[in-house]
Amino acid sequence: MTEKKDVLEEAFLKAIGKKNKGAVSAVIFDNEKILRSFYDGFINKEKKLSPRQDSLFMIGSNTKVFTSLGIFRLLEDGKLKLEDPITDYIPEFSVKSRIGEYPVTIENLLMHRGGIQCDLYRFFVDENSSYEEVAEGLKDTYRTSVPGEMFAYSNLGYSLLGIIEERISGKPYVEFLKEVLFDPLGMEVYYAVEKQLPESLADRVAHCYDKKGKRCEDLAGRMYPAGSCTYTTAESLAKVGMLLMNDGECNGVRLYNKETIEKMKSLKINDELDEMLVCVGYGLFHHSLDLDYQTGRILGHGGNTIYHHSFFNFLEEEKIGVIVYTNFEAGARLSREIGIALFNACLKENGFAEKEKAEKKYVPFDPKEYEGRYDGLPSPIEFTVDAKGRLCTTLQKVPFILKKDEEGWLCAEPGALWSKLPPIAKKLKGIRFLEASYFGHDVLISEQKGIKAVTGEKYVTPNINVAWLKAMGDYSCEDKHFEDLIEKATLQLKDGEPVLTIVEEGQKTDCYLDVINETEAVVKGYGRNAKQTVVLNKDNGRYLIDIDGVRLKGKKSLR
Repeated sequence: MTEKKDVLEEAFLKAIGKKNKGAVSAVIFDNEKILRSFYDGFINKEKKLSPRQDSLFMIGSNTKVFTSLGIFRLLEDGKLKLEDPITDYIPEFSVKSRIGEYPVTIENLLMHRGGIQCDLYRFFVDENSSYEEVAEGLKDTYRTSVPGEMFAYSNLGYSLLGIIEERISGKPYVEFLKEVLFDPLGMEVYYAVEKQLPESLADRVAHCYDKKGKRCEDLAGRMYPAGSCTYTTAESLAKVGMLLMNDGECNGVRLYNKETIEKMKSLKINDELDEMLVCVGYGLFHHSLDLDYQTGRILGHGGNTIYHHSFFNFLEEEKIGVIVYTNFEAGARLSREIGIALFNACLKENGFAEKEKAEKKYVPFDPKEYEGRYDGLPSPIEFTVDAKGRLCTTLQKVPFILKKDEEGWLCAEPGALWSKLPPIAKKLKGIRFLEASYFGHDVLISEQKGIKAVTGEKYVTPNINVAWLKAMGDYSCEDKHFEDLIEKATLQLKDGEPVLTIVEEGQKTDCYLDVINETEAVVKGYGRNAKQTVVLNKDNGRYLIDIDGVRLKGKKSLR
């Protein structure tokens, strides 16, 4: 008799292939228990220790789900309202503004719409800093948008929520969550960097490995206690998923009223385009996965440091959840691929209907109408017309042509013989673009594997002045805390635009700048790190550039 194939394990191993450079840990759970666990590789290569259900991984921004649950505990207890201005609890909070003064509410922060920049690096690299100092550090930053409008992911915003929890509860953030969430559910959670963890946990902690599989220290692992810096097990995070699927109850323990959890899982976005793009509610992302099968609402989050990556999503109606942890530099995409593969395998095994795949139909269009460039992070996208009259662009160094479908999207197709090779063609599959108006700006929307986002804003002639032209050149990181994080920085002109190019941990980001005056410029684009202010100064015969709370020092002397 032929033994039945293990469909789930087969999907897990196929998704990994030869991509694992460290450890992979994955669990499938329902609203009551963990159903299956899968492991591969080593959390500690030196000791040949494999991952287990009780292995501790850094979960990064999945911590924000804990923070949101803390806020909703206070909401249910009548100690705050979502529409409360955060200055009710943090009166010292203030940011500079070129777009007027507006209150920032708790709701704005939960939905990453507070108009607050994403990061100030010193709060997650310098061990002498404390996240309670975030409000003070923000006083020198500028508002990035009108609160409640533009989605822009912000670690700093969730740090402020953690401070609010401390001030209302009268307890440190970690102790507050331990009392209201971790202990009642029997969760094991540690807020610390690896070297601060108790020695007794050493054989359970997932070490960090780079792209080549070499052990290293996660410089971004510290981050902010209310937004990252958390080690926990798959079993513990699964309990949070069960709590949310059961409307506030887990394993017979009720922590929230059903109405409170329904509120937390709701989505308050009034703009149709914005809902299509963002789908971010109160600490949870909605419909952030493109699965092969028809399902109800998909909720969850993700978490990434440099080396630790975590995938946490659940299907609310189907009562199926998946968690995937990895501990190596290239693990972010893999953790997502494994998570999606396990969801699809679960749905297939349980007889769910596949989504109908509509035949792609293209319509005639004038390519010249779409020529132009869109500035965004980590680099701009430019549409050009080639000698054959085809609309072309390049993504991740892969050239391709664009065809217009019936919905008005520009769909990627291989543009050269070598780009038709299966590995390259697979990368292009499902990529498409749409021009649109977003909060009064002409932007480019991109879609890849079902996920839509604002990629950039239409190029306009940049502002620039002599001061910034004179400052062009190479820069090094002046602060020793960031030397290993920021490898290289250059201020240069690209096609007449001032661009600050930064290489962090091998990743290059081009920040296209719109100069405001002789000392300030704004990063172009939308989303994370966009619209923040970059400051130019001089000191001791050198130019200085401040970005994300990091100071860069010019290598050439002032003339």
